[in-house]
Amino acid sequence: MNKIMKYVPNALSISRIIAASFLFTFNDFYDPTFLCIYIFCAATDFFDGKFARKYHCESKLGAALDSIGDGMTYLPLLKILVVQKAVPNWIVIWLIVDIGLALIAAFIALVKFKKFFFSHTYIGKLLGLVIFVLPIMVQFMPIIAWVAVIVLNATINVVEIIYINAVSKEPQDVLSVFHVNKNLDK
Repeated sequence: MNKIMKYVPNALSISRIIAASFLFTFNDFYDPTFLCIYIFCAATDFFDGKFARKYHCESKLGAALDSIGDGMTYLPLLKILVVQKAVPNWIVIWLIVDIGLALIAAFIALVKFKKFFFSHTYIGKLLGLVIFVLPIMVQFMPIIAWVAVIVLNATINVVEIIYINAVSKEPQDVLSVFHVNKNLDK
């Protein structure tokens, strides 16, 4: 049973990537099919990491698949915001700048550590949560209010990751800038 279980996390990540590719075909958060696929993507995102840790089968491939799955799940949300013209252009530009800053953080890691690397910080986990609930929150509050929460969180997240990558001597998957400072003292 355990031999099979070691393949489950990557299978979940791959199924999320495939399912998320269908999210690009939607132009509306309110479509029930969109919401079902989106919830499936969120569930597989949650469980792939749980299974990987439980069965001790974390891998570089699994981390890469998880990052690809995140992008494939969340980029359709940006597409819908743009298509619906649900937020002002300056918010879209701010989101694009945040994505660019995330690429800068990855480039810093690539230059310093010879590999792309992102820390999974508390702020990053909060960002994942606020992005995940976007299609649900828009049912109850103005889209711009929740998107403002997302872009503010995204900006803080990428600045934190840039800082972590810039000051670290080696790639560190730390929970916050406060943890990286402790590791620098050693």
